[in-house]
Amino acid sequence: MNNQSHQDHSSRRERLFVAIRLPVAVQQSLQMDARLVQNKLDFRKWTDHRDYHITLQFLGDTLVSDIGHLRKALRSAASGFQPFELQLSDWGTFGLEEAPKVLWKGVSGEIERLFSLQKQIVQATSPLGYEAELRPYAPHITIARKYLGQLPGNENKGISGVLPEHSTGVNSWTVEDIVLYVTRLGQSPMYEVVDTFTFS
Repeated sequence: MNNQSHQDHSSRRERLFVAIRLPVAVQQSLQMDARLVQNKLDFRKWTDHRDYHITLQFLGDTLVSDIGHLRKALRSAASGFQPFELQLSDWGTFGLEEAPKVLWKGVSGEIERLFSLQKQIVQATSPLGYEAELRPYAPHITIARKYLGQLPGNENKGISGVLPEHSTGVNSWTVEDIVLYVTRLGQSPMYEVVDTFTFS
């Protein structure tokens, strides 16, 4: 009975990704900005502020039995890295400008370090069978998905016309670690921390 339970557990899969987690103060600042937009634009799904992150690599469905090897690879990648600075920057969208699929917030600061980190993680996970996405890496924080239209009183302004120009609170931070997340569909927040890997 116990042996069967162990087999079921090890053959179970979790949907994983590696990301930079935003500090609570930055999450709350971005949440305030998002609320200003929420009063003017109608999207089907707004990201829970506790889920705000910058994806480094999407790993997909991973066997629970393989997570130990993944942890080891990520720990090794993070240990050789130094902390660096990022800050929130401009708003942007993916998809058609008049009907975007995604509303996002960009980042600026030590961007070359961010790209270097992302590349290092992809190289670390590659021997385990994980592949880099074909499209170029475009770091961002997803704020909302599936645009439905503008709310009354804002119809003629265009999407860019209603986005706040400046963040209202804390908008910069020091990146000191990376996080392995698992997706919990239907829950809020939807992303749960599996492990955190601190830079040296």
